[in-house]
Amino acid sequence: MKKYLRHPLTLMLVGFLLAWLFLPSVGLPEKGMQVELVNNSDVMIDNIRLDFGYSQGQSSIQSLRLPAGETRTLLLNHEPGAGFNVQVRYADGLEQDFCANQGEQGQYQRVILQR
Repeated sequence: MKKYLRHPLTLMLVGFLLAWLFLPSVGLPEKGMQVELVNNSDVMIDNIRLDFGYSQGQSSIQSLRLPAGETRTLLLNHEPGAGFNVQVRYADGLEQDFCANQGEQGQYQRVILQR
């Protein structure tokens, strides 16, 4: 074991490899969601903010710079079906604010952002 401790980079790489192999099989927590955000416009999105509540409080996630036509996936500690607030600010200044996916079941959800 001392031989491996002399090479911390090797030990770290082995750890990352093991985590990569085993963590995807764990899946999402029972009350968690994976939300795919799709920029279905021809304008860059500067800022996306998701606000959502759960039994112990309120949380926010912010994502920056989503190019036109691209997607981004965020993980939320939020029960599917409860919905969440979305605030979007496009590069040209247009802002949108809406509640998304209320009543939508399933841990893997999608929000299409369009103008």
